[in-house]
Amino acid sequence: MTQSTEIHTTSIPKVTCFHDGECPICNIEIKAMKKLDKAGNINWVDISQDKDALAKAGLTYKQTMDRMHVIDENQQIQSGVVGFLHVWKRLPYYRHLAAIIEHLPLLLPLMEFFYTIFARYRLPLTGKKQITE
Repeated sequence: MTQSTEIHTTSIPKVTCFHDGECPICNIEIKAMKKLDKAGNINWVDISQDKDALAKAGLTYKQTMDRMHVIDENQQIQSGVVGFLHVWKRLPYYRHLAAIIEHLPLLLPLMEFFYTIFARYRLPLTGKKQITE
């Protein structure tokens, strides 16, 4: 009598990260994260190349240029630092950082404050024009 062994694999649901592929500042971090995403847990969408993906997600180009957006594992749209956390949880090394941020009460609002300032000045810093659509 032969026994069959059933193998159950638990896969982490993918998240979608919308990023500006034309931003030299953003590209440094995105390229580093893409290298770590060997398991393919993140769907990376360059908003400068794939405007159709934005429309399908119900996002505008201006929204995603103003702040980074992520579609989480529950198909909910997240932005800013919370969006980053959903991406970081799926990456080696970064997942430890995400856990620290989530467990230190004041760290998330502090990071969001500084991210908002960065996001506001990102385009002028990189020489890109402000989006007005």
